[in-house]
Amino acid sequence: MAWRSVWGEEGMAVLPVLVVVAIISAIGFGLVGVMNTDITHATIQGVVSRSYFVTQAGLQDAIVQLKANPLYRTAAYPAGVAPQTFGGGQFWLWVEDYAEDMVQITSRGRATTAGRTVTAEVRAIVLVGPPVTFGLFGVSTVGAQGANSRTYLAPWQTAGPGVPRGANMGSFQDINFQDNGTRLNAVSETSVDTVTLRDGTFNDWELFGFTSRPVYDPDPSVDATPWILSAFGDIVKAQPDTGSWAHSCTPMSYYACLTVQNSPTDLNTIYDLRYTENVRHAYMNRVRRRVLPVTNLASAPILQEAQTNVANTLVNQAAGITTTPNDSVYTADEFHCLLAYLNNNPGQSIRGTIYVVGDTQIGGNINVACGGGRPRNEALEDNLNILDGTLAVEGDLVLEQNASLTMQHDILNPDPVIAAAAREKVALAIFPRGSSPGRFTMEGGSLSRFIADGLVYTADGMEVGAQANVDLIGAMYHNSASNTRPSFLNSNGTVVIRYDPLAGTRLGSASGIGVQVLSWQQLR
Repeated sequence: MAWRSVWGEEGMAVLPVLVVVAIISAIGFGLVGVMNTDITHATIQGVVSRSYFVTQAGLQDAIVQLKANPLYRTAAYPAGVAPQTFGGGQFWLWVEDYAEDMVQITSRGRATTAGRTVTAEVRAIVLVGPPVTFGLFGVSTVGAQGANSRTYLAPWQTAGPGVPRGANMGSFQDINFQDNGTRLNAVSETSVDTVTLRDGTFNDWELFGFTSRPVYDPDPSVDATPWILSAFGDIVKAQPDTGSWAHSCTPMSYYACLTVQNSPTDLNTIYDLRYTENVRHAYMNRVRRRVLPVTNLASAPILQEAQTNVANTLVNQAAGITTTPNDSVYTADEFHCLLAYLNNNPGQSIRGTIYVVGDTQIGGNINVACGGGRPRNEALEDNLNILDGTLAVEGDLVLEQNASLTMQHDILNPDPVIAAAAREKVALAIFPRGSSPGRFTMEGGSLSRFIADGLVYTADGMEVGAQANVDLIGAMYHNSASNTRPSFLNSNGTVVIRYDPLAGTRLGSASGIGVQVLSWQQLR
């Protein structure tokens, strides 16, 4: 029998196996390498993403702080600041002034994952708008009409010409001039004009800190933007931060429109207003856009103040008010009886916070039952002075023809703490009730005057009739229950608002301060 050697064949069989094993091993090692690379890339990408989002968290943190406090600032970039921990990383913030009403926010975020640390940095320019920096603001239209309409938006306690500048006026809906002859800050254009206020009669240019009559050419065809504009405030086309409002002006805008008469044309500059539309007696510094929070005034704290105001107990009893004579909360009929009593007893007065529930009038005559008697026609006090007072009305308030209302506080007290507290008080607050939206109407007349210190707030706006005079040290904020009615309308009256920045302290907003990001960039 012949023997055959198989050793060579066995050796040849091993070789393919080794080759296959080598190929599989190479593929395996390759896959492991690829996986390690992917894991590394994923780790790097994860830490990059985390550092970016930590940085964004820092930016949002700065915005939240600015909403709570528009004056929030840090050391200027890149000075050392304390880090804050967030999401397994840290961020550093620099918040500094950039331009008027603008703030620069720089946020640097750092994150570490699997021993890898990545730093990102972003910068944003934001527009910061506190709820009230306005002498006059209306949610709906702020308007004026008539050649005898005069409005002065001046500062309170000036230090020199235009120091500080006059007050701003603004709206969420429209700033409208119904008449080309309407006067806004028209300071003694061709002759010396005067205004009579609670503290005397003044040349109107004195309201803005001028010691002599400023000389300028009032003709817009010669100089549409005279140098004197710098002494005045701004016209602010506002947009609520709770959502954009599309308006009917042309071109379409989500900010308030600036219009003349019934034209839909939206004006963008003081030049357009004075020269193009020939509203030659209107003087403001500039026109600008702002995103602002929607603001309101709470009625409950004022009601509580009136409930605890016992200063009028004796007058209430004398006027026949028996239901709750020890407080200063009245129905409309009770308040009208009180006014009838004051009219018949000139030596009597009321003081402190007064709260009236129902539609109310001051001056004129009304049918009302007082002291338990039958209803009869009563003449109401037409020169009401509420000493150190606040008047709040749930309903509508009408100041009858030639009637006056005065509410002053101790704003000039030599003690700065007492003075500041007085300046923060509310002068007049009108709230809605039932079908009454909360509107304040001055019927007008040469004897009609409204003199007040502090905040004037209405739920549905204010109208100033012909020849009526408004003398306010403080600020006005007018809401509106309907966009078809103006929030503020001066119809041939004289309105002087000497703006006090403390007057809006009690206004509140669900969204706090309006903060709008204008530009954003990633630095690294």
